[in-house]
Amino acid sequence: MKRIVLFTCLLMLLSTGFSYSQTQEGAYLNVDYIKVESADYSAFEDLIRSEWKAVYEDQMGKDKMTGWYFYRVAYPGGQSGTYNYVIISTFNELNAIVTNNEEMRENLAELEGGLMDQMLDLATHQHSELWKTEAGVMNTSGQKPGLFVVMNFMMVNPGKEAEYITLENDMARPLHEARIENGEMYSWRTYSLLKPGGLNYKYNFVTADYYEELNHIEYGFTNDLIRSVMPGTDINKMFEAIYATRDIVRSELWQLVDYLEGHKN
Repeated sequence: MKRIVLFTCLLMLLSTGFSYSQTQEGAYLNVDYIKVESADYSAFEDLIRSEWKAVYEDQMGKDKMTGWYFYRVAYPGGQSGTYNYVIISTFNELNAIVTNNEEMRENLAELEGGLMDQMLDLATHQHSELWKTEAGVMNTSGQKPGLFVVMNFMMVNPGKEAEYITLENDMARPLHEARIENGEMYSWRTYSLLKPGGLNYKYNFVTADYYEELNHIEYGFTNDLIRSVMPGTDINKMFEAIYATRDIVRSELWQLVDYLEGHKN
């Protein structure tokens, strides 16, 4: 614990020069995982863009949602994955999610043309999750989200949740800020999984690394980067502190297909 406090004090001093928005953007996320057969990829994407996007846009106009993001899962993706598309809706509060879902069901029932039937012909909804934003560096300089995102699904050890969030906020965040400053990353988030959960669920946290260019995913926490941001740090002990809190269950690459964004905090 003393080691964590020392890292925390050092990194608070080092990070005061940055002015990125942190943590609040998209505080709660509703995440829908969808499976589509390969022959239907094009038709499914066209349906989402031409019809479903307008449904979400209507909800954004009522201040229910703060953002909507439609992703194609590049890796693992494909026929071997349990899902190959993801739709994320972001909200400032949990109650807004319930209200939004109820209104969307009512709106869909009133629409002509069988929009839900078209969706069911092309795709299978696998499951949904509810996430909370715990940490992040929100790049406010761009006009759009990052085109690519590396999703790292984590299992944080029981009783280590608070320590893990401290490490992400005080240790990882300044390193990600430096990567953004260097043009090697677009933005970064850490999310906790609110629901579902339990002992049989394989992960309870997710980190998201956003990029504008695919080749930037090769850049990570190099020794040179760590020394430049945290001079004098014992790198081995730093990683020991991180590894003691969590395991990476899997890592995926998602590509942004379409999005909507409203007011950001």
